[in-house]
Amino acid sequence: MGHSLVPVKLALLLSWATGCLVGCVGTPVADVDAVREQVDWKTDQALASFIAEMPELQQRLDTAPGYIVGTTDILLLGPLGGGTSVAVLHDQRNDTQTYLDIHSVRMGLGIGARAERFVAVITDPAVINQIRRGKWLLQSNASSNVGGSDEQMRSGSAGIELFVSSETGVSAGASMDISQVRVNHRLTDTGLSQYNFPNRYSSHDSNSADAPRYWNHPLPFLGKQAVARGYDLPMPFGIGVLRADVRQDMRIENLQVGFNGNGTRPYQFVSFGADSDLITEQIKVDAWVLPFLNLYGTFGQVNGDLDLDIQLDGDTMLNQIGRDCSGAIRPPVCYLFEGKQVRFPIDVDLSPINYGAGGVVASGWRDWFLLVPFNVTWTDSDKTTLEGRAFTVSPRVGRGFALNRAGRLTVFAGGNYLDVRTVAAGSLAIPGTDQVLDYEVDQSNSDRWNLVTGANWDVTPRLSVMLEYDGFIGTRDAFISAVTVRF
Repeated sequence: MGHSLVPVKLALLLSWATGCLVGCVGTPVADVDAVREQVDWKTDQALASFIAEMPELQQRLDTAPGYIVGTTDILLLGPLGGGTSVAVLHDQRNDTQTYLDIHSVRMGLGIGARAERFVAVITDPAVINQIRRGKWLLQSNASSNVGGSDEQMRSGSAGIELFVSSETGVSAGASMDISQVRVNHRLTDTGLSQYNFPNRYSSHDSNSADAPRYWNHPLPFLGKQAVARGYDLPMPFGIGVLRADVRQDMRIENLQVGFNGNGTRPYQFVSFGADSDLITEQIKVDAWVLPFLNLYGTFGQVNGDLDLDIQLDGDTMLNQIGRDCSGAIRPPVCYLFEGKQVRFPIDVDLSPINYGAGGVVASGWRDWFLLVPFNVTWTDSDKTTLEGRAFTVSPRVGRGFALNRAGRLTVFAGGNYLDVRTVAAGSLAIPGTDQVLDYEVDQSNSDRWNLVTGANWDVTPRLSVMLEYDGFIGTRDAFISAVTVRF
């Protein structure tokens, strides 16, 4: 036999490899089939060599629920090293193939380079599921080889039997290996969307026998059926941070006024204007519960200012505070307010907590997409300066563009409907008097609709960055940014 065969632990196998398929993530669609054929040819050759050298291996493969076959290139150079690996997981329970990215960093002592091939016979089906979910592994390793011979540390593992053969190279060393194994979604065609919304391509109308489509996540419900029909789906869960800077004109109604903490009652007034300038920072948690429906919750805090400019009738105000201005000796407050229209600028410093819930109805076709986000947000202040709710619906359409290794960029435009209903309450010392004006006023945004445009950069299927501007028409201007991690 031309090469030595050594059964070792699966973790040791994974620590040897470094994910040579990572570059395939950015491979253009037209080249994916060619790359897949090259990987299949290389791993088939490796498996054929093993069976020729060890005929009894074929029987083990035939009875196993699955196996991994691949080739590895390893470089050892002083205290650092690493490896790249081509690997294919064959699941014989449903006759599917999963292409793997395996990459590792080696820290220890070593020198040289070598090429290996390996076959891992899996006897425990749970191992297949673990590999598909992704793994980080830490493993010690010691090996040496000259040409096609090698000597390596052995260890056993439940549910796995690994055979390794060194083909070329000269190397020796001992190291601690940190390895990551994950599914290559471009080659495997697992139904994972490169965008943060479901998308369908005509190329998915028929499944390739070399890369059948499957969905290996608990959500969304009916996700497997959607993938089988040709849809790519986002990772089901997400957590992100969001910041919104919003300035808008407000309408004020139903003013109630009181003095010195003695309660408030309705008061006739004239409004010269009201506006709010707010910054909201939120944490958002979401899940795709159905292939085309995402639900989420938010929690955060508002910081900013609410400016109200109102005019009160001085005579009515004097009457409410019980001041008689008809006598010979008049209180000083009479000189300030009698027969006058008094203007009060009210500036409220806000820092309430807000929380909300909402969803997104979404679908895409060949990089074009339609999204309809909706949500309700409640504001609750422990200072009772601002309480209320806001309802938003924001239909938008857009298109995605491939950036090769830099991910995907989507641009969108649409409309935004925002209905804010809040109650502002507080107190204001009246200049030149010992009186305190207590007020409570209902407010709502002056303009419900405005236009929306923005972009979303899906750096990877797990990481996205979004920027959005709401404005163009009406009196509202808003800048929104968000970073989301999916898993």
